[in-house]
Amino acid sequence: MKKVFLYVVAVVFFSCGENEQVPEDILSKEKMVDMLIDLRIAEGKVSTITLSKDSSRVVFAELERRIFEDHKVDSATYVKSHNYYLLHPEEYLSITDAVIDSLKVRQQKLTTSRRPIN
Repeated sequence: MKKVFLYVVAVVFFSCGENEQVPEDILSKEKMVDMLIDLRIAEGKVSTITLSKDSSRVVFAELERRIFEDHKVDSATYVKSHNYYLLHPEEYLSITDAVIDSLKVRQQKLTTSRRPIN
């Protein structure tokens, strides 16, 4: 009985480790990173403007629409891709790490370019 249990655990463990192919209708990691960077920047812009919540939502919705248009991605594809990556935590973490790193680099470039020259 003990051997059967260990066998089942081993099979389950190794079957979970298989590399699953990303479906064709899911955005690539690189595309998700690019879109999330643009969406986070848009959120930051909206949060710095003094507006009511309703007005902020309208402004963000317009910025979001433009981002989807610029990336040639519809919102349904984005949501489906986002949900796919949420169900694959390792991939999602690598995406969010890339977004955070990219935003930090952009912030550093902005802060160093604003320093006064002595």
